[in-house]
Amino acid sequence: MRHFIPLILVAFLTFSCSNDDDAYYHEYHLEYIGAIDANVPSEFEYGNTYRIEVTIELPNSCYFYYNQYDYFYEGTSRFIYPIAHVDDGISCTEDVREVTFSIPVQALQRETYIFEFYQGEDSSGQDTFFTIEVPVIN
Repeated sequence: MRHFIPLILVAFLTFSCSNDDDAYYHEYHLEYIGAIDANVPSEFEYGNTYRIEVTIELPNSCYFYYNQYDYFYEGTSRFIYPIAHVDDGISCTEDVREVTFSIPVQALQRETYIFEFYQGEDSSGQDTFFTIEVPVIN
């Protein structure tokens, strides 16, 4: 009987493992998606924390937003690139959706903040942005 227990265990593990993982796997890529609007305070008070609301437009049902963005510093400028998850190899519907997310910003510089929100690429492949400046008081 002792010899059958390991054999039964191996058989159980072999047959209980499923190869259905492919049913949940799909190809995708990440892509910068353009911001269409941003709600930014008219001024920051030094030391306080604020939430900036950014609105993006997802062009079809294959695009999803999971609160991912790149936030780069360059001097007093902040470059914000929203990132979309895009499903590949599936049928998409033309379901255009707007999504708003927020970014926490703590005012830790005394100079004016310059926010550069990514909008996409121009015809020559250069990144385009819309800019909002926020002065810091106190």
